[in-house]
Amino acid sequence: TFAGMATYFYVLLKNPGPHAWGLFSVNFVFLLGVTQFGVVFAAIMRIVKAKWSKPFFRLAELTTIAFFPFAIVAFLFIYFYGRHEIFYWLDNSSGEHHSPWLNEQLLLYRNVIAQLIFYAVSFWYFINALLPDVHASDAESGPVWRRAMYRKLLAMKAKRDMSQMPHKLYDMSIIICIVFFLPNTFIAWDFGMMLYPHYHSTIYPLYFIMGNLFAGAASLILLHNILSQFISIKEFFGVRQVQNMGVLLTAFALLWLYLHWAQFFVTWFGNLPHEYAPIWKQMYGHYAPLFWIMMLFVVGIPIVFLIFQKIKQTQWTMEVLTLVMLVGIWINRYLNIMPAISDDHLIFSTLAEGVITAGWFAGFLFVLLVLFNHFPVIPLSELATDAGEGLEYHTYTFK
Repeated sequence: TFAGMATYFYVLLKNPGPHAWGLFSVNFVFLLGVTQFGVVFAAIMRIVKAKWSKPFFRLAELTTIAFFPFAIVAFLFIYFYGRHEIFYWLDNSSGEHHSPWLNEQLLLYRNVIAQLIFYAVSFWYFINALLPDVHASDAESGPVWRRAMYRKLLAMKAKRDMSQMPHKLYDMSIIICIVFFLPNTFIAWDFGMMLYPHYHSTIYPLYFIMGNLFAGAASLILLHNILSQFISIKEFFGVRQVQNMGVLLTAFALLWLYLHWAQFFVTWFGNLPHEYAPIWKQMYGHYAPLFWIMMLFVVGIPIVFLIFQKIKQTQWTMEVLTLVMLVGIWINRYLNIMPAISDDHLIFSTLAEGVITAGWFAGFLFVLLVLFNHFPVIPLSELATDAGEGLEYHTYTFK
């Protein structure tokens, strides 16, 4: 993490230009979408009462919480130091009239306010989901700040009826889903559609958000494996959980493909040059190899392999597949941003770009592991409720 930060500040001192800011934005947008899906995953699964998914809930919620400092700081960093390298419409040198939406101050306010609303609701949701798993012993160990935090949580727990908490979380889940779409739509507009002159697409935000859902679900499988290296949790994650996540990933891949096709076909068939020009720039020319690799990683490989039940029931194959899917969505974010900034950028053409990207992921995982160390990572209270209903979570083991 520190190597990535130091490398980026060194690049900044050398007047990095649009390439460095573009790659910085790619990693920001990718990790923002992947992590924000975490709390939304828990919310959706609670709404549809998918009891198989409960072992993932706390992991998913902590994933969202872990990226909060990066989300705000990174956007402010881009806005104050790199916005003129990314957003062409801030420099209205051509004398063109821009809509009120293309306003420098509004760019800042809409994104920061939307992100703060989302994370405030997410923290509220996480704390309420955590309360049933908070016990008096938690306030008796650890650093002073940790003991004080758990005393505060115990006081909150004493004032609430824990038997009503599942119903409250169900109602809150609807709010989570609503506030999730607001900041993600703004990010889709500002870091995708609005990077190209006169590009308008009503499908693009949903296509962008579906990519977040797809990559976020894939990341949960990888992250639970990382977690299992530190904590003995394998008894909660069996074949049932991994197989159902595989089914979910198949559905997300097909939906992503449908939205991608809908966005392409309408603009191509209607012969709308401003609309299909961004997609054409990805599919042909300098960026064409990356585009077809992306399609292979996001759609081709996952759909071909996830058809087979045996693949979905085996841990290591699912881990390899989810890693491929995440690389595919990362390339998608790269193609959404970089062709608008540069006609001939070579991905990871310098060591600095690789170190900066690795630093992003290392920073997020570092904060996530810190949270794992201070919060119960399995929602035992919810699993205990299901056990009372006769559901089994320990029947299967990984092959």
